[in-house]
Amino acid sequence: MPIGVTKKRFAVNVVMNWAATAVNMIVPFFLTPFVVQHLGSTAYGVWILAVSTTSYLALLDLGLRSAVVRFVSKANAQGQFGDATKYIGAAVWFRLLVALAIIPLAGVVALLSPHLFKVPADMMRALQITILLCATGVAITLVSGVFGAVLSAINRFDLLSSITVAQTILRATGVLLLLRQGHGLIALACWDALVIFAAGVALFATACIFFPAARTRIRRPEMAVLKPLWSYSVTTFVFMIAVQVIWNTDSIVIGAMISVSMVTFYSIGSSLVTYSAQVAQAISTTFTPIASGLEASGRSADLQTMLIRGTQAMLAFSLPIAVALFFRGETFISLWMHWGPADAQRSEMVLRILMISLFFSMANATASSLVMAIEKHGPMARWAVYEAILNLVLSVLLARTAGLYGVAVGTTIATAAVHLIFWPRYVKKTLGVGPRHYIWEGWSKVTLCTVPFGIICAISEHFWRAPNMAVFFLQILVTLPVYVVSLLLVFRDDAKAALLKWRTA
Repeated sequence: MPIGVTKKRFAVNVVMNWAATAVNMIVPFFLTPFVVQHLGSTAYGVWILAVSTTSYLALLDLGLRSAVVRFVSKANAQGQFGDATKYIGAAVWFRLLVALAIIPLAGVVALLSPHLFKVPADMMRALQITILLCATGVAITLVSGVFGAVLSAINRFDLLSSITVAQTILRATGVLLLLRQGHGLIALACWDALVIFAAGVALFATACIFFPAARTRIRRPEMAVLKPLWSYSVTTFVFMIAVQVIWNTDSIVIGAMISVSMVTFYSIGSSLVTYSAQVAQAISTTFTPIASGLEASGRSADLQTMLIRGTQAMLAFSLPIAVALFFRGETFISLWMHWGPADAQRSEMVLRILMISLFFSMANATASSLVMAIEKHGPMARWAVYEAILNLVLSVLLARTAGLYGVAVGTTIATAAVHLIFWPRYVKKTLGVGPRHYIWEGWSKVTLCTVPFGIICAISEHFWRAPNMAVFFLQILVTLPVYVVSLLLVFRDDAKAALLKWRTA
């Protein structure tokens, strides 16, 4: 594919991913306080527990999605559509077997849940049924996800993002109607599974229309087809396990060792961290195909440039959100959730602690995408396992002494340790960028630009408390130019070069 076409496709992918990310952030933003108010803190905590628990079943993907993307994109580029059909068929066959195994596994988890979580007796039945319904949604997602991977492989992120947006809006509409009519957890879980099924059908139909090779028969594949799929996916599978433990263990630890009601306060703080991370992820998911092409062409210098520029872009777009939430989290949460100061402060403290871990994750997000693209993600997966183990151990130990905040501190210590020790050294080894250059150019310059903005946010929180959400966002909008000016001053040479290029284009 010519470079110009690649850049055009990259721009389309980024824009569509941002659009989908915006919807996936805005809809839950308005929906979450509505759900918490109608369900109550305990029932909402039960919902989070069910979702967090069944999310581990998604590990049965076994890293197959990334393998489908790789082999289908390769076959498509070479015009070997018959091979693409074989790989897609093998993936669907294997995913169907996994999906059939998920339901009995979920049944075991549901039966054991009274012994695992501190849930009130009157909510236990609802938890068990919700776990089964959420597991059904996971099973459907695993099968339909093959066709989502096909759309990624042919660079149709526009179609994939459109289906994701439709799914989010449809789910939110149903949740609003069900809760207004007085329905509870089980009804929400049923609606979730139904929406997931509809999205799965849409993915299948869209993939078959735009990539006819996706029309495959379900039958046992040959070992010659399964073997390369499995070989490629093993390392990714290990990485996925670690990521699931890192992101979903905290709620389970809190539910098991503290109380289910505390899960709500933790999840509100951590959800804001997740929203901030999604801004960066909308960019990082589009780096992989371009990086693969650069590596295949031997253009290591361009890979190094992409590492630095990509890291700067990640932080430039994400840090203002993180900084504003770090300093003004209590006001934002109280206005968002309609909570009093005590409840808002609980979630704000969790938010502040986890924002530190988010910084390191965002700082190395581009490096992670590039390493995956050039198939050198084995050590990355191994260190992710170290992070997951350290996270779990520290969270359990600190939960006994520091409660809710101890769990967040355990997560942050584990993330910071791994990202500081492993990534700068591995970036030098794989991409040839020294730690000092990587940290200064990639991390520090953009981070320094946020200092004046952070100071203003802290002053505003102390002297200029917003009475409502509209005023809060207006305050952020008024103070944001300070950050923009700081960026232009620090990166003035780059800004001048970009302006000159635009004028002469």
